[in-house]
Amino acid sequence: MKKIIFLSLGLVFVSPLIASAQTFFGIAEVIGDFLGYIIPILITLAVVYFIWGVIQYLIAGDEEKKKKATGMITAGLIGLFIIVAFWGIIRLVSNTFNVGPEQLNRQAIPCVPQMDINGDYKGNCN
Repeated sequence: MKKIIFLSLGLVFVSPLIASAQTFFGIAEVIGDFLGYIIPILITLAVVYFIWGVIQYLIAGDEEKKKKATGMITAGLIGLFIIVAFWGIIRLVSNTFNVGPEQLNRQAIPCVPQMDINGDYKGNCN
């Protein structure tokens, strides 16, 4: 039940962003913007968790607390590795297929010229 509620809340918050994008490139920009905000936050959280584990290890008195702190350190490092690897894979794919913001050339995107009611050409497709 919790999964269904979580999924529906996620769709409620993401649907307007995707609906307002209206094109593939718009959706790619929305996803890119979202990842541009969320990935640095996730990296910061992983580093803070890792540092907190190091602090817990240093102040731990018995072996049980040191073992728990070692688990925190390991989890922080694995999380940091996964986040940075994910970021790298996204960067690799966007550079390979030229869909990143720096490669995307709006003039290269085909469009349909627009005309007004009288049949006069309005201008470029921007």
